[in-house]
Amino acid sequence: MILSTIHEIKNIPRLKEAGADALIFGLDELSIRACRTFLWEQLPEIKACCERYQVKLYINALRFFMEDEMDLVRRFLKLAKELSVDGIYYGDEGFYQEAKAIGFEDRLVYQPETLITNSSDIDFYLGLGIQSVSLAHECTLEEIAAMTRNQKNVEVLISGYFSILYSRRPLLTNYKNQIHSNQIQTDRMYTLIESTRTARMPILEDRFGTTIYSEAPIQSFKELPILKEHGLSRFRIDSLFFDDEWTIQVLQAYKTKGDLPGSNRWYYQKTMMKKEDGDV
Repeated sequence: MILSTIHEIKNIPRLKEAGADALIFGLDELSIRACRTFLWEQLPEIKACCERYQVKLYINALRFFMEDEMDLVRRFLKLAKELSVDGIYYGDEGFYQEAKAIGFEDRLVYQPETLITNSSDIDFYLGLGIQSVSLAHECTLEEIAAMTRNQKNVEVLISGYFSILYSRRPLLTNYKNQIHSNQIQTDRMYTLIESTRTARMPILEDRFGTTIYSEAPIQSFKELPILKEHGLSRFRIDSLFFDDEWTIQVLQAYKTKGDLPGSNRWYYQKTMMKKEDGDV
């Protein structure tokens, strides 16, 4: 199954035709790192359109929720259950507890971005009765094969930018205040570069926090057949910073073995690096 984010409802049939089996919608008040957010009132229309074109409906509910926001979670889960959405991405343990309370935990996909790095993690979360877990994006191909040797019900990001750091703190605003600048704005993408790197990484702050992204989108042209042969079957495309046309081109490229944007270096590069003497 190939899952993809979506920017425009009108493109559901085109994305389905291009090869998407499921579409991931951002939703106001619930989503972070979403390419676009839709209104709750649009969900019935979205559900009907997905059913019409036989594509599964997933929701991005990845943000963290404070105690006074749990009523929001309960209201959403009630609506999601009434509409029988096919899946919900979450990253907050409290969200799971609320879904379990109404018997809806089997629709959840745990996507903590960087935390699922071994088979014990996978076994623990799948043991909660959820639908799937998303592997950490920095895992090498060798590590993915090892950690999924006995458990295949996992999800892998195959195309798109991915988060390497998320903080609920307004890091850009704090930096702006520190340097006494009025030039930095929220909800606008900037880039930063570390002293030990050569490429710039996108950084974006919104009202839910700050995210730093990979310096390039991942692509899995050579690796997708290997992952499939290994027995994995859930693959995600994230079109953040792009659009639906980009997603359609990526889907077609995987089918026709055409050129794909991005890099596959993370599949072969260890990310746990020790700083050497003299490194800053």
